[in-house]
Amino acid sequence: MHARAFLAPLLLLSAHAQVAPPVTAPTPDVPSATAPKPASHAPSSQWVFRLLPKSLQQNPNLELTVITEMTDDGAERPAVTPEHPAYFITQSMGAHGFGDPSADEKILPQADVEGILTKSLAANGYRPAREPDQPPSLAVFYTWGSHKLLHDVDEENPAQSAEQVARNLLDRAALVGGEKFAGEMRRIFTAEETNASATPTTHGPDMGPGMEFIDPMNAYRMKRAKNEFLVDQMADDVYFVVASAYDYRTLGQKPPTLLWRTRMTVASRGVSQDQALPTLVASAAPYFGREMDDVEILTKRAVRDGKVEIGTPTVVSPATAADPPPRL
Repeated sequence: MHARAFLAPLLLLSAHAQVAPPVTAPTPDVPSATAPKPASHAPSSQWVFRLLPKSLQQNPNLELTVITEMTDDGAERPAVTPEHPAYFITQSMGAHGFGDPSADEKILPQADVEGILTKSLAANGYRPAREPDQPPSLAVFYTWGSHKLLHDVDEENPAQSAEQVARNLLDRAALVGGEKFAGEMRRIFTAEETNASATPTTHGPDMGPGMEFIDPMNAYRMKRAKNEFLVDQMADDVYFVVASAYDYRTLGQKPPTLLWRTRMTVASRGVSQDQALPTLVASAAPYFGREMDDVEILTKRAVRDGKVEIGTPTVVSPATAADPPPRL
C-alpha cells in the first residue's frame, strides 16, 4: 500500500474527535455488572444532554471502557473470591504520557492511584499481602497516564507520518478494547488500497460499470453500536490505567508469568485526572481478575478520590520491579 494512500484515512480518523460531537452515553439501570440485563422500564429518553462543557461541570458524566484478558496460566488458577482470597503486592511502573504532550496536565499522584486500585481489587477478593501469615501469590504492576492524538505530522515524509499515526491509534486501541480490538483495527489499517477494495455492485458511479469503494472502517462501525463507541474512544484523547497481575514466584524469570491484565480508559477531554481516574478504577472493580468475552462500556459520574464508592457500575448498552514495565 502506498504511504500517502495509507496516511489519508488515518489522519481523517485521528482528526475525527475534533469535529465530532461529544459522546454522551445512555444510563440504563443494570442489576448486575457481570451479567447485564435490560432495564425493566425505560425513560422517555435515555440520552442525557448537558449544556455546560465538562470542564465547567462539577461532576460530569464519564465514558469508560474496561477489558480484562486472562492468559492460559491465569485461567488454570482457582477463581479468586472474597471467600477464597488471593494476596498480592503492588509495583508502580509510574505515570506516562503518549501522543502530543500537554504542558498544563496535572498527573494524579501515585499514592492516590495505588489507594483506589487496592480498594477496587478487594471487591473481587484480592487483598494486600501480610508476611508471614499471608504471603503474596501475585504481583500487580500498574501504570497510568494519558494517551493523546498525534496532530503534527510531516507531509514531506508521509511514510513515517503514517507509521506514527497508526502506532498511536493502535496503542490506544489496545488500551480501549484489548488485543482483539487492536487486532481488528490493525487489519483495517493494513488493508489494501481503496481501489483494490472495490467490489462489484449494481450501482457504482465513478469506478466503472458495477463498481464502488468500500470503507472498511465505516463497515466495522456499522456492525454494532459498541463498535462505533470503541472507534470513537480510540480516535480521541483518553486517560488510562493498566493493572497486570503476575505470578509472584516467577518474578525472577524473564519474562515473569502473566496471569491477567486489566486495561481501563476514560475520555479525557474536559476533565482532569483527579476527576476521572479514581472513578475509572472504582468502576472497574467487578472486572479485575475476571475473564471477559468483550470490552465493557460504562458511564459514571466523576467523583474525586476519597468519595468514590466501590460498587456495581452502570453499563452502557448503546443499541440493544527490576523487570521491564508491562506492555499496555
